[in-house]
Amino acid sequence: MTGEQTAAGRIGRWLGVLGPNLSAGTERGADWRLDYLFSIGAISWMVHLCVTGLAGIVLVQADAGGWVPWWIAAMALLSLAMAGLAIAYRHRPVHVAPRTYGVVHSGLTTIAGLVWGTGAVLCALSSSTQMLTFYSLVLGGTALGAVSSQHILMRSCLLSVWTSVPLLAGAWLANDIVPGSLATAAMMMLFGVMLTVLAVRMNDFLSQNVLLADELAARNAVLLRTSSELAEAQEEKSRFLAQASHDLRQPIHAIGLFVEYLHGMRMGRDGRDVLHNIDRSLESLTRLCRSLLDLSALDIGRVKPEIGPVSLGEVMGEVVRQASEAAQARNVAIRFRPSRLWVRSDPALLHTMVQNLVSNAIKYAPGASLLVGVRRRNGSVSIVVADTGPGIAQEHQQRIFKEFVQIEAPDTAEADGLGLGLSIVRRLADMLGLRVGLVSQPGRGASFSIDGLEVSQPASSPRRQIATGHVRLLERLRVLVVDDDRAVRDSTVQLLTRWGCAVRATDRARPETDPGAFDFLLCDQELADGDDGLSLIRALRARSPDPLPAAIITGGRSDHLEEECRAEGITILAKPVRPTQLRSVLLSGVAGRAGRNQTIPNSAAMPAAAVRLVTSSARSKADT
Repeated sequence: MTGEQTAAGRIGRWLGVLGPNLSAGTERGADWRLDYLFSIGAISWMVHLCVTGLAGIVLVQADAGGWVPWWIAAMALLSLAMAGLAIAYRHRPVHVAPRTYGVVHSGLTTIAGLVWGTGAVLCALSSSTQMLTFYSLVLGGTALGAVSSQHILMRSCLLSVWTSVPLLAGAWLANDIVPGSLATAAMMMLFGVMLTVLAVRMNDFLSQNVLLADELAARNAVLLRTSSELAEAQEEKSRFLAQASHDLRQPIHAIGLFVEYLHGMRMGRDGRDVLHNIDRSLESLTRLCRSLLDLSALDIGRVKPEIGPVSLGEVMGEVVRQASEAAQARNVAIRFRPSRLWVRSDPALLHTMVQNLVSNAIKYAPGASLLVGVRRRNGSVSIVVADTGPGIAQEHQQRIFKEFVQIEAPDTAEADGLGLGLSIVRRLADMLGLRVGLVSQPGRGASFSIDGLEVSQPASSPRRQIATGHVRLLERLRVLVVDDDRAVRDSTVQLLTRWGCAVRATDRARPETDPGAFDFLLCDQELADGDDGLSLIRALRARSPDPLPAAIITGGRSDHLEEECRAEGITILAKPVRPTQLRSVLLSGVAGRAGRNQTIPNSAAMPAAAVRLVTSSARSKADT
């Protein structure tokens, strides 16, 4: 009961005038009360039958009177009727209202209370005080059992108590009008009051529990709806990022190939300055696109670590070489301390983490010094990226690891980005079981570290060296380019032609296409009219006398496509493809065509770049 309920309402509940659903605070109505009542109804009334039977045996042996057999028979019939009512309720027909069973239960309970009370009066009139005392104890215990089993339906509970207890008190008065009998009768009435209070408290306690359960269920439903809405919003965000990055990659891919082609043309100083600015802007746009790709891949759970030996010197060296031009543009002096240590990790994901830390330092510490190195601590290895820039205030040191959070940059015109780099570093570290540390004070620079790397033995296969003059190896390489985007197709043709390749370009492979006329197949995966590059390559290879080297350029991600291409020896390139990456893949085709041991560009990062599409690190490492 709540504090707002009036005393009249409380007394009305005690008297049972509110019907079977006395605690009307819950939304379930009376049915749940009847379910609870009849769930143990059969058992409780069979116990009642045993109690009355044992009491009847004692009364018969004490020669309490001729009324005892009739009393035993009545109690047996009532107990069996109540047990049968409980069983019938559990198997009730659909058209019968549950409250009907509650009314019948209250009626039988009233009769049982009257039989108990009548027996007390007859016992007082026909037997000794000692036997009346025994009967009172049995009736009192039975009344307490009625409160325990029937408090959920207060009408039945109060009827069973107040049809028997007053008659029991009258029996003591009928036995003998003496002070002891008067006191006993008064105590019987007080016992009835206490039973009523106990029944009300138990009823309220259970009602409040049910009310609380209803509230919890309602709040849980709200939480489930909210969780579903958040999951849907997250899925919408992931789809948006995936679609946005897919739509961005196509023009970025084409622009990159055109810019690479223009670099080989003769132009004046002004033209070269313009081209340089275009290249820098394209690189910035590419980084933004790659950040979106990384975030999308993490959100949809596509990032799958492949743990193995990783050369820290190679990973950090590649990052430093890639960042050298951006560092020069921002007047950042990079100091790199090479390391011969090997650790167990995922080479592509570790590369992405270091690359994001270095890019972040270059972006926010213009004109500063940047140190990239390795430090041993507590039996493990840490990669450290420290700068002498403006530092990070204490209140921002945890916030910067959240998505789309950027603190004010010293040079906002140059510090572009979406605020995703550090959040990607933190999420990849959690995936690899590593820790990201940050020590910084405003005005004294910032030091980021990737902690917890486990030392490993070096990989068994040595790196092959990059050959000089590798562009000449592409001369007269016959390449079939299939792409339905004209801008991408034209830029690819111009670049490959400049490298000396004999190129034939088409928007789709014709049935009459002779696969023997080509040394390499370069196909876009998503073609017009539902065609795809993998099916096209399979069809051409089926008609080729020799295995044809092939590569698929795709703007989407698919585990199924990745597995099939790996099984069939087809390289996957993720848009936007850097010219150096495309050149490396074509050089592998040259080696296969020549059938001789040629020295071609390769590194531990190359397999990741050729096969895995889960992060931008694969693409970045292939640029080296």
